[in-house]
Amino acid sequence: MRDGTNESNMNRREAISAIGGTFAAVVVMPSFVELASGVGGGDPTVRAVMELAAVAGPDRVVIRPGRTYLNAWAGQGEPPRRVRGRRGEPEPPPPVPGLPPAVHWARASGPGTVEFSDPGALMTTATFSAPGTYVLELMARSGDAETSSTLSVIVEPPPPETGLEPVDVARYRLDSRLWDARTKSLIVNWIPHCIEQLERTDLEQGAGGLDNFDEAARALAGLPHGAHKGYVFSNAYVCNAVEAMCIANMVDAKGDPEILAAQSAMRATLDDWIPRILAAQHPDGYLQTAFTLRDPGRWAERWSAQGRSNHEGYVAGYFLEAAIAHYRMTDGRDRRLFNAARELADLWYDNIGPPPKQEWFDGHQEMEQALVRWGRFIDRVEGAGSGSRYVDLAKFLLDCRRDGYEYVQSHLPVVQQYEAVGHAVRAVYNYSAMVDIALATRDVDYLGAVRSIQDSIVNRKYYITGGVGSGESSEGFGPDYSLRNNSYCESCSSCGEIMFQAKMGRLYGDARFADLLEETLYNGLLGATDLEGRNFHYTNPLDGRARRTPWHNVPCCPSNISRTLLSLPRWMYSRSSDAIAVNLFIGSTVTVPDVAGTDVEVVQRTEYPWDGRIAITLRPLARRTFSLLIRVPDRGVSPLYSSRPDTNGIRGIRLNGSTIEPSIERGYAVITRVWAPGDKVELELPMLVQRIRADERIEADRGRVALRYGPLVYNIEQTDQDITQALGPDAGLAAEWREDLLEGVMTITGSFANGAPLLAVPNYARQNRLPPPPPPREPAADDARPPAPPPNSIVWISEA
Repeated sequence: MRDGTNESNMNRREAISAIGGTFAAVVVMPSFVELASGVGGGDPTVRAVMELAAVAGPDRVVIRPGRTYLNAWAGQGEPPRRVRGRRGEPEPPPPVPGLPPAVHWARASGPGTVEFSDPGALMTTATFSAPGTYVLELMARSGDAETSSTLSVIVEPPPPETGLEPVDVARYRLDSRLWDARTKSLIVNWIPHCIEQLERTDLEQGAGGLDNFDEAARALAGLPHGAHKGYVFSNAYVCNAVEAMCIANMVDAKGDPEILAAQSAMRATLDDWIPRILAAQHPDGYLQTAFTLRDPGRWAERWSAQGRSNHEGYVAGYFLEAAIAHYRMTDGRDRRLFNAARELADLWYDNIGPPPKQEWFDGHQEMEQALVRWGRFIDRVEGAGSGSRYVDLAKFLLDCRRDGYEYVQSHLPVVQQYEAVGHAVRAVYNYSAMVDIALATRDVDYLGAVRSIQDSIVNRKYYITGGVGSGESSEGFGPDYSLRNNSYCESCSSCGEIMFQAKMGRLYGDARFADLLEETLYNGLLGATDLEGRNFHYTNPLDGRARRTPWHNVPCCPSNISRTLLSLPRWMYSRSSDAIAVNLFIGSTVTVPDVAGTDVEVVQRTEYPWDGRIAITLRPLARRTFSLLIRVPDRGVSPLYSSRPDTNGIRGIRLNGSTIEPSIERGYAVITRVWAPGDKVELELPMLVQRIRADERIEADRGRVALRYGPLVYNIEQTDQDITQALGPDAGLAAEWREDLLEGVMTITGSFANGAPLLAVPNYARQNRLPPPPPPREPAADDARPPAPPPNSIVWISEA
């Protein structure tokens, strides 16, 4: 995240690639436009030849019986993009003058018929008579010049009428060597470190914590006060920390004195922080300290079009989510944050909406998905339907996004967005909220948009680690297949990607989305902090060069990492009125509420991802008939990557000691029966070392191979070997447990092509053994920027 809404312009090749579709120019006679300096003439040597061009648009998915929105372009020169240039850059050239070309849409291929609402318009809609894959062609003519462009449309049936529900975080227990260690480092070291930073008033990097709330409270009380510190969105750091502390207190300490002491200290911190936070809330419920402490001459009003970059919704949404976590931690006994959040949400509802209220949307999404979560929470607390107004407001905020910029996903109405573009964190938060609305309304336009965006990410813009954001468009998504290994992959974007895939899984009741969630959780986010829990990565490139740091100039990630990783029950399970879906395999005890009219304690015993053996014991409070859905792992959900040998599936399932052969439905093994307390299901997942190769269109990974064991992607590190060596295509590789390394890990061992030994460690454990940093470099005489150091840890290994 950066404070601003700027996006770098792309060159023509990148623009065409990013828009998608097949770009073609079949020019019968060169068509050109002379661009001369001056008015009405100028130097005849200053001339550009602009060929006729057309861009049909990105490939997409349509959900029957819905339509697809076609937003094409045809003309001379480069297609326009709804982007913002960086500050100081010249304005883009004006549109090329002249008559627009004549255009015509047609079905190039497909299993059924296609009806265009206006086949002669660039912006139109199309509907399809049958499911399947279609190719639509846009043809353009100007004089004697002709050109065409195509896009692909996959037409699918709608998802099930009723999806799955989340399992909200309540008290839970972990019994997992890996996750016990990781959660302890977060609870004992990382969250207390974040608290310490947020309570400081002398920070020069990443300022803006509790001190902003204190100064805002003084301002509201009419007392002398200081100026706002840090970025306008700094309230988010505090709200995320509140949520992380609350969730951390819902993890069973199992008698560990360090965890118990940390949890007690966090509860004391909450008792100190909450009154200070609430003292900064306006009497009508509004809460944004940057507004309270603003210069009125520069920021006159709330919810103004000029103030979209002020993150009013971003910080408000995190406050709502923090209030939910605090309510759950206290079992509703302490309603201070809940009541304040209710006032805030009601204020937004009373002021934003259809006339006579106002239209508005925030430059950084978060309020949209927070409002849906808040509405569902109110339904549970106060009865079904009580929270529907907040869901309606979330949809309104999304529907207001238009006539803006790709950077903030407002370039088109959200239901007409079919490609992942712009700032990656804002994008995945936006898409996550769109899935919320698709779940709530079953609106076919929303369904088609979220499936198209998911297809865009996973099939064309997705890293092997589950990270997103190549960084070519200001912390954001780049063109299709442009997945450079000095990637951005901000930790916050992995948090949002986990939310997005979890909700897609609930929408479709399909385990493939849990496969993707698992990839991002273990590889994109788990290693954001070091093993000790003292430092973190803001970005997570696959070619690691930079050290983790204790803080950042924009510390939006530190507590977001904690609240996401500690919310394991939400990612492990989903439920319906008659089913429990097991999405992740983690040794734990979690109570899944209200399945077939009873609560069900689910106990997993496993050392996965080190071992593939899993035992699941169900303990319903009463005997009930329901289905247990167990994810059947698919390691190849993204077609961008192929792996060998095959490790998909499950090696046998036993129920109470007897082998069974359950049906497989949408990626889940389904066991339906009358469940009694103590019923046990045992299974084993194949765990082999895999070689992974990338799609040839990913230029950065050509001639390279990556390694995986179970869900874990591996790195080779300069600490252990020369990482420029090549791996032979037939080199033997083995999994080897190392108790003495990185708190105990399964390593991958073998030999490089030259016979030198190879040692690979899990990506989450990368860069934990770096030597001390070198002394500061003396500045060069010409003040030239020093070259980037070579990577010290890589995922993609050269292949001989």
